Amino acid sequence: MKAILQLASGLDWLTDHILEVCKYATMVVVGLIAGIIFIGVFWRYVLNDPLAWYEETAKYLMLWLVFVASPIVLKRTGHVAIDNLPRMMPERIKYFMYLVVFSGVIFLLYEMAYEGWGLAWNAWPQMPTSIPISFFWIYLSVPVGSAIMILILVEHWLLALAGIIDPERGSVPDFGDAELVHAEEAKLSGE
Repeated sequence: MKAILQLASGLDWLTDHILEVCKYATMVVVGLIAGIIFIGVFWRYVLNDPLAWYEETAKYLMLWLVFVASPIVLKRTGHVAIDNLPRMMPERIKYFMYLVVFSGVIFLLYEMAYEGWGLAWNAWPQMPTSIPISFFWIYLSVPVGSAIMILILVEHWLLALAGIIDPERGSVPDFGDAELVHAEEAKLSGE
């Protein structure tokens, strides 16, 4: 049990540091997309001289945005979740249900990482029509984002396993709406 919790804690530390990089990368990518779209629209409609590369570049940056920001949302439990059934179950069964769900999602993400790497590698000699980089760098977002999400889910999986063994020491992500929880706490405290 102690080893499981230590491994989960180590993964928590690792993913927190990786997600710090993802946070700044997300900010940079959003800024680049906004800047590129602004430049493209300005050139097209103000200067009446459309740029060939802006739309395609923004589209491929959005792919990176999805796969760099998704791990952040996963760690903060911001993805959509239907957790009414697990809330009604006894603790060990609840942890078992989450263990099964996490196992399925880890398998899916493993397939995405594996196939995404193959896609990226096979696309190495191919180039987009308007920007001079290999499609490898564009498709690399799929295995990178999937691998980061696998690390996060393995941490959750280990904590759910610990909950099956000892419900007092296990934990599962809280999928409650953080703003709603804060509002309820403020209401109860009289703020």
